[in-house]
Amino acid sequence: MNAPADSHWVVDRRAVVALIAAMLALIVVDIGLGNRVFGRLRPALAADLVVLGATAVAVTTTARFRLAACLVAAIGSVAVSRGVYELQPLDYSPVMGRGAWPGIAEFAGISFLAAWCVRTSRPFGGLAAAAALGGSFIAIVVWRQDGPYTGLLMVLSSAAWGTVVLAGLYLRWLDLRQYENAKVVRQEERIAIARELHDMVAHHVTGIVVQAQAARLVAEGKPAVAGKALENIERAGGEALGAMRRMVGSLRDDSTEIELRPIATIEDLRAIAAPPGRGEVPVRVEIDSGATRLPAEVLASVHRIAREAVTNARRHASGATTIDVDVRCRNGLVLLQVRNDGAPAGRASGGFGLTGMAERAASLGGRFHAGPLPTGGWRVAAELPVGS
Repeated sequence: MNAPADSHWVVDRRAVVALIAAMLALIVVDIGLGNRVFGRLRPALAADLVVLGATAVAVTTTARFRLAACLVAAIGSVAVSRGVYELQPLDYSPVMGRGAWPGIAEFAGISFLAAWCVRTSRPFGGLAAAAALGGSFIAIVVWRQDGPYTGLLMVLSSAAWGTVVLAGLYLRWLDLRQYENAKVVRQEERIAIARELHDMVAHHVTGIVVQAQAARLVAEGKPAVAGKALENIERAGGEALGAMRRMVGSLRDDSTEIELRPIATIEDLRAIAAPPGRGEVPVRVEIDSGATRLPAEVLASVHRIAREAVTNARRHASGATTIDVDVRCRNGLVLLQVRNDGAPAGRASGGFGLTGMAERAASLGGRFHAGPLPTGGWRVAAELPVGS
């Protein structure tokens, strides 16, 4: 079971800060427990600091250092456990006997890194991380514990190891399913683009064919050369239309006849601001005059992205009072922004609309971005080249 490529992973800065803060809080807890309950603070604190450093490296650098950070954290933990074993006898403590307390931050940090590697690394990397986690747990029980609870601590450590590995595998499976679903969405969007391109090109080619037929009829009383040329134009146009039908026909899921019509107009874009239905958020659309000269394929994509963004905002933007659609043409680019003032929904409530919009923008060589606004609300932005 292969994980999606690491290039798909983006670490949120706020999540990094929260993780480091949680680790520091657990270290404070370890200091309190080590001094008051279990004695022997320094081994746990040393292991905590090593694991904290490895975790910080894993979440602030590129993905290729993630497994290395997990291995370093595990090796540091094992080294501290061996050090405790070599320095015995120590003062007696209620749980660890003459051993030393393993840090809560140490447990949490190594478990987090191992689960992350199982989730995102290649199979060998996931196995290595699981083995490193198991080795550190065994070292803690065998070398740091010299009291009456060795068997119980071994059972608890085994249960913790199994829980961490299973959690990583479950998240890996969810990621794979998400990745496969996104692939399906991208493919469906490509098919939709192909259909639209077909309809657009077929519309124009059909016009050429019809005009060539009419011109050939008019030219019957004129030199044969003109008639022959128009006949060639007719034949070439018909062949182009047939080839386009065959190409897109192989992508279609049905065998329905193609309707030859323009796929989107500037009026369709303005129609997004039609009076909302009951309970729907109103939409305001602003379009500059340059948009009326956009190529059909670009206008179609602007319309599709804007319509999808408005639909997503109406479904998922909690508390939104208005949705603004803005279309501007600047320096050979058409700039689309769809903003709302609502609270963005969580990941679980969304679908794959953003994936489809990004695929559509990329198909025209453009750029796409979606995310929260600093002042609140959500923005979808697309930048598409107008072309010649």
